[in-house]
Amino acid sequence: RQQLCFLLLQQAMLPLLHLLLLLFSLSSHSIADEIFDVRQHLATVTRYDVAKKIGNDSYVPAQIADGCEPIHLNLVSRHGTRAPTKKRMRELDRLASSLQAHITEAQEHKSSLEKVPSWLLGWTSPWKGKVNGGELVVQGENELYDLGIRLREKLPKLLGDEYHPDVYAIKATQVPRASASAVAFAMGLFGGQGNLGLGKQRAFA
Repeated sequence: RQQLCFLLLQQAMLPLLHLLLLLFSLSSHSIADEIFDVRQHLATVTRYDVAKKIGNDSYVPAQIADGCEPIHLNLVSRHGTRAPTKKRMRELDRLASSLQAHITEAQEHKSSLEKVPSWLLGWTSPWKGKVNGGELVVQGENELYDLGIRLREKLPKLLGDEYHPDVYAIKATQVPRASASAVAFAMGLFGGQGNLGLGKQRAFA
């Protein structure tokens, strides 16, 4: 029974140990030379512009083939960048505590920390203390807003008709980050076509 409990505990700790090994082996430089960008190493939740190193002015639109004219557009888009959910924020808090404990232990044993990324020393979760999570963040708003602008500029003839909900059907789930993404996208797509505010926005549904 003791052996079984040990094996179960060992299996439960494997993901954390793998993460720690990855973090401690990502750089072979000293702390002073560290240029590691954690934003590029977040797997499926890495932002597209960070993963592909795309700047605000580096977008290159695809060209429409000669003799072709777009007549219809269907767009299925994921929501923009969001904050972590409450569950993920708790996991990040636990990870920060675990990492700090390992670093403290290494310091007490006078182990070398030269290969530890500089951002890891004293790291705490940016969402520490937050109660709610999962909402669309500013970067996510800009992503969908810019997407709407790019489509409008890319397809001026196709998207040149006056707005009507039967012509431009914009749908989103009831999850707040999804509906907020749809709003940001439509603001970029229809910007300058209405009478609301300095941006001449218009209402849409």
